[in-house]
Amino acid sequence: MELTWGWLGLLLLVATVVVAGLSWWRARQEQPGEAVLAAHTRRLTELGAYRNALARTRVRLLALTALLVLALVPAAWAASRPAEAQLVQPEKRNRDIMLCLDVSGSMAVTDQAILHSFADLVGGFQGERIGLILFDSQAVTAFPLTDDYDLVRTQLEEYAKGFGSYGGSGLDPRAGTWNLNSPGTSLVPDGLASCVLGFDQREDTRRPRALILGTDNMVVGRGVYSQDEAFEQAEALGVRVYALDPLAFGPQHDELVVATEGTGGRTFGLGDEGAVPFITEEIERLEAARLPDSRPQYLRTDTPRWPVLLLVASLLGYLPLAWRWRR
Repeated sequence: MELTWGWLGLLLLVATVVVAGLSWWRARQEQPGEAVLAAHTRRLTELGAYRNALARTRVRLLALTALLVLALVPAAWAASRPAEAQLVQPEKRNRDIMLCLDVSGSMAVTDQAILHSFADLVGGFQGERIGLILFDSQAVTAFPLTDDYDLVRTQLEEYAKGFGSYGGSGLDPRAGTWNLNSPGTSLVPDGLASCVLGFDQREDTRRPRALILGTDNMVVGRGVYSQDEAFEQAEALGVRVYALDPLAFGPQHDELVVATEGTGGRTFGLGDEGAVPFITEEIERLEAARLPDSRPQYLRTDTPRWPVLLLVASLLGYLPLAWRWRR
């Protein structure tokens, strides 16, 4: 915590102490004035009732003084303008990451694990916008690019539940991804093209973008795009494609490896323990290299809540007592 105007709080404390000292000094210098002097009052002042009344008055004055001091401290604290300060990297918020998941039948037993891998990846990011698109014979946007990480985690958890319960609980990941008029299923090129088109601000080709594709690349039928056309579209937009493949062998996997490396990305087997940290580090390192050279910004946020609450509580304690004991 920092005090933006610490001098103002200190000035308030010093001024209060000076005013209190001058008031005490003037009070001791004042003449009795109209006071009536009385002799032989010892019998009165030694009475128990008198002593008790005098003690109560002193206790009340001490209590009121303590409450004033308690009010003065948070008042000086609030006047000092307390704030939370931190260094932020604004350029990180320029990065977009699209999660793209094949939910076709051949992926049924592995999609839940891929969603968990997506959740692990999201846990390593900070500030990036993240989106999720699901596809089979057609693509459905689960959520668009957003930096609301609570929503991202919740959606990934709910879709993972949906895979685990076959739609009995959580969100149904296959809802809307099946088109009866489509010429095939598991149309990975069409799904990839839809994910690439899910990036906004496409006129800005220098904007760092990454796409994480979960698929076994088992295409059945022919859609609108071929694999080459879909990856060319990604390259044209400057999108690096990283893939998680549950079947990390065979010609389909080899095609995926070549295609992702053509965009600057890489393909991993789903069980590869190094996939999550590698993709996270690569996105941080490689994408950061394409960012404009900008310095971290110093961000200060005022936090007056506690001093104001303490000040109000002190005054609420002082004013009723001062009014009652004055009577």
